[in-house]
Amino acid sequence: MRVTVAAWIGSANAGDDLIFAALRHKLLARGAHITAVSTQPADTAATGVTAIDHRALPAIVQAVRSSDALVFGGGGLLQDQTSGFNLPYHLSRIVLARATSTPFGVVGVGAGPLRTRLGRTQVRHVVVGATGISARDEGSVALLRSLGVGHVRLGADLALSLREPDRPAEDVICGCLRPWRTARGRLPVGTRMRTDITPEPMVDRLAAGLDDAAGRSGLPVRLVALQRGWDDVLHARIADRMRAPVTLVSPTVDEVLAVIAASRVVIAMRYHAGIAALLAGRPAVLIGYDPKLDGLAAALGQAGRLLPWDAGHLEQMGSAVIDVLPHADLVPPALAILRAREKVNDAVLDDLLETASRRR
Repeated sequence: MRVTVAAWIGSANAGDDLIFAALRHKLLARGAHITAVSTQPADTAATGVTAIDHRALPAIVQAVRSSDALVFGGGGLLQDQTSGFNLPYHLSRIVLARATSTPFGVVGVGAGPLRTRLGRTQVRHVVVGATGISARDEGSVALLRSLGVGHVRLGADLALSLREPDRPAEDVICGCLRPWRTARGRLPVGTRMRTDITPEPMVDRLAAGLDDAAGRSGLPVRLVALQRGWDDVLHARIADRMRAPVTLVSPTVDEVLAVIAASRVVIAMRYHAGIAALLAGRPAVLIGYDPKLDGLAAALGQAGRLLPWDAGHLEQMGSAVIDVLPHADLVPPALAILRAREKVNDAVLDDLLETASRRR
């Protein structure tokens, strides 16, 4: 069975590569030969799959045409917040599948924000015809259904199927922050690498919040970059303003789950830092710059707190850490619930591959 995977694969963002690692494992277990559209094909090929450059349109067309199925996902692909180019870039692969009569499934995706009428129209019309659709959170399901997209099933993020890291907790606060401003991006996200768009007052507020958390808990801070060349730029700015002991770490994708697990509590803007906290059994304070973090905070219950992205709420970072620290025992049951929900992704994959098999 030949399967092409279209997502945001091979980027410097460890979260996206964790998603692909989980999906790769699922597809290989089903006997699939995988071709991945990648921003770094050499790195992706090193994982044991065929990889083609995301800019090589003729090669992508040939891959989709010659495949038995296209898997679209997972991750936050169905949004127009990071750039107006995001949806045309990703959805073009489904357009190719439809044009070549290649069955496709949408697996473990996040949907939204969709801030423009054009964005909503693109999603509504392009994903029609999928053999199945699983969305990773309730907000994504509701948004897709509101657009008239049928047969959407509630799943969970693909990375939740990864093995739990075997790393004991250390007496440290893990912080995984990312550059952010509320204005919608106009250029592709790749053009903003090695820059930090975070306004100065918010950098000050993040530093003060981490200082407060460290002071209240008596724990030093370790800032862990999930997107090397981007998060670490912000982390350096924050560290320069902090009084508490702080170290900076930029792990590889193979190291990142263990590095995050080596903490007592996680403060996360990065969605997959929250996923890593769940996998490791660590309570988490999530900074809600994006609605996708809402569902994780709700799943964690008392072991999680959501702080909206504004100066007033970030002042509560220290007290939020103290609130969640005693509730690490509540994280494993929350993970079990999400793992059960994640199995919906397997059902969508099985439906897709069964459809593809019948058509061979």
